[in-house]
Amino acid sequence: MDHGIDNDGTIKDLGAEECCEISECGDSVTECEDAEAKLISTGDAESCEAPDSSGEEGGERADSLGDRGSECADPLLAGLMAVATQDEAAAAAEAARLEEAAIRREAAFREVREYVQAILLAIVLAMVIMTFIGRSFVVEGASMEPTLHNRERIIVEKVSYRFRDPARGEVVVLKNPWRPDQSGMAAVVEAVRELVDFSGSMRPYIKRIVAVGGDRVQIRNGVLHLNGKPIDEPYINELAWSDYGPVTVPEGHVFVLGDNRNNSDDSRGSVGFLRVDRIVGRAWVRYYPLNKICALKAQAIYE
Repeated sequence: MDHGIDNDGTIKDLGAEECCEISECGDSVTECEDAEAKLISTGDAESCEAPDSSGEEGGERADSLGDRGSECADPLLAGLMAVATQDEAAAAAEAARLEEAAIRREAAFREVREYVQAILLAIVLAMVIMTFIGRSFVVEGASMEPTLHNRERIIVEKVSYRFRDPARGEVVVLKNPWRPDQSGMAAVVEAVRELVDFSGSMRPYIKRIVAVGGDRVQIRNGVLHLNGKPIDEPYINELAWSDYGPVTVPEGHVFVLGDNRNNSDDSRGSVGFLRVDRIVGRAWVRYYPLNKICALKAQAIYE
């Protein structure tokens, strides 16, 4: 590289562009000034000479270096701003994600809570209906054949006997005679146990009322006699094999028999005279099997 010396003693670099060019990769103004000072001291630069503030050339040179320094600083500043913007965007996205997750959790919790409330309400309503209005029962055994058969399903209503007394000829469901009477909370627990009894140990009975309080009952020669009068019972399976009575039904009680007289545990056995308050309800409708749906009405012979 060729060098020359001006009359004023300033080093002139014939290849100035090679010694003082600032790369576009982000070199700082300080690096440019250091390089310029080195080149001036070795006599190896023309365009990197120290700017002379008193001369026109020095002022132009300073302006040139200032422009190039700004060009170097702008990409760095822009990069820092871009990184900061990205961080802010990431933070905002994370906050939005957390907020959305919180909203989803709250919605899921609210939905679960609504389901639980609905289930609890349904259970409470079911218990109220089954306790005070009516419920479904499954016929167990053959004691009511041919009127009702094993595994048939009936609806028992519990409203009628709140307003009137049980009548002769009505089919009723009664509490298991082996279940003791309960009161207070024990009665509530007993009712709940009855609702969820799967063992059959608390299975209620289903029978037909044949006599009410004050009636005189007797079975003679297989025929039922009520107050001394024989009753024609077309609904029974067969005549009773053994005689019974005569007995008088106490007030507040009823006398019940199964329609299958020779295969029934009824008032002739463990049931005895049945207190009215141990009647669960009146058999109202048989709804299964579907081809045998019908209302269960009292026989006209008792009217």
